[in-house]
Amino acid sequence: MSTMVAGVGVEAVEYQQETGIVRTQFDQEKTPASTAVIATLADVMDVDPVELDPLHSTVDPEMLDALVRVRDGMNGDIHVTFTHEDHMITVYSYGVVTVTPGHEPAAENYGRNVGR
Repeated sequence: MSTMVAGVGVEAVEYQQETGIVRTQFDQEKTPASTAVIATLADVMDVDPVELDPLHSTVDPEMLDALVRVRDGMNGDIHVTFTHEDHMITVYSYGVVTVTPGHEPAAENYGRNVGR
């Protein structure tokens, strides 16, 4: 069964009310990971995808797509985690995107306490 998230077809969407985490599963043969990220994030933020900051301001979309493309099982599964629009985003090589709202990067948290 597939559904639409911000105009992009995904296979499944899970919302965890307690944590605010949203998880989408997408078919990597039909949808690039970068597109799934933008669609999921737009859904979480309840905005049109064009209202988001460009993904390339945080991560190279082509490199993200290449890095997490479908694996053959011999290379193992990988994931990439980054922050965009104040949300922690993890993209898994098996076609899953998770978005955690309101995440602040650890480096920024650390930097605020330096010298205090």
